[in-house]
Amino acid sequence: MTEAIRLYWGRFGHVSVLNVASDFVTHAHVEAHIIIWLEGTAGEMTIGRETVRLGPGTAAGINSFQPHSHALSSDGRPGLFLAFYIDPDWARRRRDLPSSAPLFSAPAITLEPWLHKAAANLLDHLSDNESIDDIANYEIERFIDSVLDAADASAPQVARARVHTMQDFRVRKAIQLMNSNVCERICFDDVARIVALPRPHFFALFKEQTNLTPKVYWNTLGREEAVRDVFQ
Repeated sequence: MTEAIRLYWGRFGHVSVLNVASDFVTHAHVEAHIIIWLEGTAGEMTIGRETVRLGPGTAAGINSFQPHSHALSSDGRPGLFLAFYIDPDWARRRRDLPSSAPLFSAPAITLEPWLHKAAANLLDHLSDNESIDDIANYEIERFIDSVLDAADASAPQVARARVHTMQDFRVRKAIQLMNSNVCERICFDDVARIVALPRPHFFALFKEQTNLTPKVYWNTLGREEAVRDVFQ
């Protein structure tokens, strides 16, 4: 069982504290994620095809729509995590990145001791409802900037180079089409035709490039849009 408490919602997205007592099966989100372990069982995350062992010196960076799962230890002890759900467009504008660029070129982020302590302090601040004020958004955005800087510094040069060649232009076109029609019905035969691929080839290429099938990607878009409607 997992208890999620949303602490703050801002221009960047939102930040929640997660009390995790059971494994997370593979899933994906529209937002990019930063996951920081605070106390209890840390476990390990599988992000795409890579494994990240969380701890005081390691956080996880997860790109928009990147499949990920979380396995805790077998003794059943829960873990406490600070989770940032980041609007990727906000982050790209802030860091002057191309519209299709992922935020993280590698999922493991090395945290200096001061940065892990800052995460714990931020949780204390946001958990005290009387202390939440207009400064909170600034503090959260500044913290996200620091973690993204750490992610850039942690990523090997090979991974950084690979990031810029990740997606085939036909997959990018299909993603743009689905994003712009999230409130409509969709026919994947039509999407395949628009990107000039036979349906089987389109599905295979999409899965190869994103680790998600077009249907899973589309369903994730719909769920996130429904959540956004509730909180707007």
